[in-house]
Amino acid sequence: MGSGVEKHPMTITVTCTCQGRVARMRIAGDVDLMDAVDVSLARDRLAGMSCQVLFVDLAGVTFGGSALVHYLYALSARLPGAELSLCGASGLTTQIIKLTGLDQVAVLRDTLPPDWATAGTSSSERGLSAGRPALGKPQPAT
Repeated sequence: MGSGVEKHPMTITVTCTCQGRVARMRIAGDVDLMDAVDVSLARDRLAGMSCQVLFVDLAGVTFGGSALVHYLYALSARLPGAELSLCGASGLTTQIIKLTGLDQVAVLRDTLPPDWATAGTSSSERGLSAGRPALGKPQPAT
């Protein structure tokens, strides 16, 4: 018998400009437990760039618990000196961000700026889908 709660698989997509200095990470779905493989792939993708500005699009997050907070803090630590913006978070996710102090290490924006990649710069998108069936049991974000 089901619990009546609809689950939304988490996805992470990383998009960067051709120069690699500006990037967008889109996180969507329920972020309660994260697939360690997909999180690692997204981190490695960002670590391979000299990212100076990162926009994290949270508009598609349907649930953001401690795993989301932990992941965003770890992301900030892995990109020292980069400007981090958290965009489009729902009311509840925004409250969690503020309660945990994430708003002290990142700028909160109502929406992702339409010109996030800067005008006239094409972007290449490489998606990492964490919504695929996991190979093993999902692990908390590290």
